[in-house]
Amino acid sequence: MDDSLAAAAANCRCSRVVYVGNIAFHAAEKEVLDACELIGPVRSFRLAADAATGKRKGYAFVEYADDATAQSACRNLHGHLLRGRELRVGLAGRAGRRRGDHDPVGIDDAIHAASLVDFSGQRHADAVASVTRYLAGLSRHQLREAAAAFEGNKVLKEHVPGLDTAMEMVQRLLDMAAAEEAKRKRRESASATADDHRAKMRKLEDGGKATAVPDGVACV
Repeated sequence: MDDSLAAAAANCRCSRVVYVGNIAFHAAEKEVLDACELIGPVRSFRLAADAATGKRKGYAFVEYADDATAQSACRNLHGHLLRGRELRVGLAGRAGRRRGDHDPVGIDDAIHAASLVDFSGQRHADAVASVTRYLAGLSRHQLREAAAAFEGNKVLKEHVPGLDTAMEMVQRLLDMAAAEEAKRKRRESASATADDHRAKMRKLEDGGKATAVPDGVACV
């Protein structure tokens, strides 16, 4: 990786909060927490579940004491086998504008993904800068297509230098997108719950009856 991208990746500090996905629905909460604590002390832990039914959603948000521990979790807990499923782990605190499925992921996210990949001992680390720039121009849709195309193709990965590293970066970007989407849905759910609560309070204040709106007057 060239000096500028290498420095950016090394200094990438985005969040102490980690997104842990692909959690088996029958895994106990303590089992998931214990796995996370293998990396370091956990400040807060939330296993996502549907507010109405209590059904697990298969992911959790974990806060560590500092950025370094969170990044260690991304490197060392990612792929950890729990109840027969490999955990997907990535930092959850990527701030910025919301991107659509066909928008480029951008250089900041690509550098962030590179910061989570271990390049030690690789002969082809110089190619990572080019890969990082290339992936920055791809959309989430294109990343998913790439991941599907090369998934399980061990022969190709063995004979194409750097392909394994590139695909790990692709998966990191997809994990980040999943974390962003999960957080967006959580915010929308919280907002909808708050709106419903306000509506019920207004109805109670009106004596349990909805207030009539005169013709020609728009509700605001």
